[in-house]
Amino acid sequence: MSIRKKHTPSLLYSAKSCLIILTLIITLLSCQTRQYEWEGIWHTSIEYISNLESDFEFELSKNMLSGEWSGRWEAVGLFVSGEISKIEINDFEILVDLGDGGIFEGKLSPNKHSLTGVLSGFTLDGNDTLTLVKADSWISEKPALMDAEGNAITSWNYSTPKSRNDGWEVQDLGMGNTVNLLDELFQKVVQGQYRGLDAVLISHNGQLVVEEYFHLGEFDRLHTIQSCTKSVISLLLGIAFDQGIIEALRLPVQSFFPDYLDTLKTSPWPITIEHALTMSAGLDWKEWEVSISSPENDLFLMNNSPDMYSYVLKKNMVKGLKPGVKFDYNSGLSVLLGGIIQHAVKMPVDQFANEFLFEDLGIKNHSWLKLNGIVHTGGGLWLQPRDFLKLGQLVVNNGAWHGKQLISESWIQKSTAFHVSSRARSGYGYQWWTSDLMIDNNKVPLIWAEGLGGQFLFIVPELELVVVFLHHNPDDLDLNHTMAWKELAESIIPAFRSN
Repeated sequence: MSIRKKHTPSLLYSAKSCLIILTLIITLLSCQTRQYEWEGIWHTSIEYISNLESDFEFELSKNMLSGEWSGRWEAVGLFVSGEISKIEINDFEILVDLGDGGIFEGKLSPNKHSLTGVLSGFTLDGNDTLTLVKADSWISEKPALMDAEGNAITSWNYSTPKSRNDGWEVQDLGMGNTVNLLDELFQKVVQGQYRGLDAVLISHNGQLVVEEYFHLGEFDRLHTIQSCTKSVISLLLGIAFDQGIIEALRLPVQSFFPDYLDTLKTSPWPITIEHALTMSAGLDWKEWEVSISSPENDLFLMNNSPDMYSYVLKKNMVKGLKPGVKFDYNSGLSVLLGGIIQHAVKMPVDQFANEFLFEDLGIKNHSWLKLNGIVHTGGGLWLQPRDFLKLGQLVVNNGAWHGKQLISESWIQKSTAFHVSSRARSGYGYQWWTSDLMIDNNKVPLIWAEGLGGQFLFIVPELELVVVFLHHNPDDLDLNHTMAWKELAESIIPAFRSN
């Protein structure tokens, strides 16, 4: 007689194992769900300084094997980004260490779609309460043009700039060869051949004829002009010179900094205002030779010093090199020029700009970066695109705007003339670049201002042509994805020469 075996215990063990496995699966899914709630790109806007906003984003991701969190952050409008140093998550709370003192501490909302918290140590104004929301992609990776639903627009059509009662007379280009040549260029933009292009504006014969915005660009959005700020300082110094407040360009720089005489490495300092204007001071200064974020870069060190004036005035002269002989790019000299103006006119340089330049040009909205109370005249100005274009038109007009002479013609001519050889095929004036473009075997004289990340103000006097390119490309130092001289020479100048 055979005996049937009882399987009840094994069935119980099997059911218990299944329950354990099911619990583990539920726990894992719960953890994954919580992980997915945090992972992704979080976006908001921050006000870095008064009236100056930028998109701010960070991306969080978790390694499934190690369980460690990592990420990166970006404030694209401010030209800053980096890797996140540390991420701590506890239930619905998070701490994100951006590095260099920037910390975000916040909570996940009940609907899991937003983060609310405080960003500290990042903006110049201190702590900021922010609400970040989930985003599908980085703002810097969105298409050049989008419709109201966020879909990419892949075809460009010319439209006449809008009249905004801001001092610009607008003009339609019609349907001739000029628009055809521009069409070829702008079709490339909307098809993604240029990265980070925010604005293209063109004036011809004193009229605004092209006004195109892409990516982050908007007509009323302040945009950094970076080192193009230097050319604005040249205009302001010209006004002070015209008024007789600054009597001569051969005056020593040190005479305008009486409170800093003890800091000078060489006494007397042999550098004049003109040496500073032409960047031929002969200082031991490294700005172009090393990365902008390198601790050996003098611009980086100056910006992070407690007193920019003191930092520059402490620099040694290059042994055996006399001032006025060799060009060496130096933003510190441009900062000193701001200090010279401020000391001479007995008011802050940004206030002087408002009263004697911007007000007459109708420039009402702008922002100027100050570091420890010093106006950054080497690269700290933010302007609306149409206002930036006005500065180029002022040069074309030999210092006049709507019939009023704001700066003498003699200063405009002298400041934009060749004074010192700067780099291959170009020269430098008083904080302006100068060169000749070769177009169809003809030399076309060019004056321009240039700033980090693709900021350009091109002036072609013989065509009464002014062109503005604005980008947010701080890492594209070789201009591989940036609209610059090539587009100016091959598309824009030919378009208006054919007129």
